Amino acid sequence: MDILPLDRDDDVMLKELHGLAARSEAVSRVQPVRRTEDEFLKMVRFEFPGEREEAAVATVDGAPVGWARLFVPERDNRDKCWSHVEVDPAHRRQGVGAALADWLEERARAAGRDMLLTEVFVPVGDRETHASREFARRRGYSVTSVEIVRSLPLPVAPDLLTTELHRAAEAMGDDYQLSVHVDGVPPELRQGVCDASNRLILDAPTGEVEFEPESMTVEDYETLLTHLRDTGRTMVTAVAVHRPTGVVAAYTDLSVPTGDPDIVFQWGTLVLPEHRGRRLGMAVKAANLAELARLAPGRRSVQTMNDEQNPWMVQINVDLGFRVIEEALTVRKLL
Repeated sequence: MDILPLDRDDDVMLKELHGLAARSEAVSRVQPVRRTEDEFLKMVRFEFPGEREEAAVATVDGAPVGWARLFVPERDNRDKCWSHVEVDPAHRRQGVGAALADWLEERARAAGRDMLLTEVFVPVGDRETHASREFARRRGYSVTSVEIVRSLPLPVAPDLLTTELHRAAEAMGDDYQLSVHVDGVPPELRQGVCDASNRLILDAPTGEVEFEPESMTVEDYETLLTHLRDTGRTMVTAVAVHRPTGVVAAYTDLSVPTGDPDIVFQWGTLVLPEHRGRRLGMAVKAANLAELARLAPGRRSVQTMNDEQNPWMVQINVDLGFRVIEEALTVRKLL
């Protein structure tokens, strides 16, 4: 077995990895992610501003049997790296994952980082004994937090959304302006959305790991919008603006992919601490779901993740009808 740096210009290799990733997702996740080949290639080749990526492929007789990605923040949280490993199901329990994990740890140390983080997805109730958790434990990784993965069957009953939006409107009063935008918020709201998004990692529970605020700029946001358009992915964003100050007090994003005609992904949701208690979280989520029903009526579910120590956002999801489907363990290794 050889561990080779991934050449992102190698179309043949990337197309083989597309198949490998699909096979891995199919046996590893309760609700596997499906991507078109074109979407997959563009995803692998994209680097978000302020973050460097390294990747390697494990090959046997020249054919890929696994791959690993290392995400290295360069503007914030520079003591950490995030990682992701996938092994073809036919080649598991043969040392492929261990070899890729060795490579990830070596590259993280070379980048001067002292913490390596990754996510381990397990069925509900299997967080202590699942094979992926055991693999991480043997390599010296410990669980720092647990997120609960939930799925919302679509369509959501219109009466439910109407009721929740009415209750939110009463709680918000005239102090907040609620609006929904497709493929990016207008220029005058972009700095506010970036400010809120950068705080998300601070305000959401992260267990034993402490983070700095992120550093997305308006230019970064526009780069992301260009990438999403290039991959055919639609983003739906709801915001609540505090009228007296013009501050984006709450926001939420839904991502509608091209490769899977059934699923929608819930991305970030945040209500600024000083604006909580006015049902803004429910307002932006319900407004986004109402727009989603108009924009993509054929979608069958929305998938989201929330830390189990975040009862406020969890309750919003429960009230909207989200159901638990699996757990995501954040694990870390100190290097």
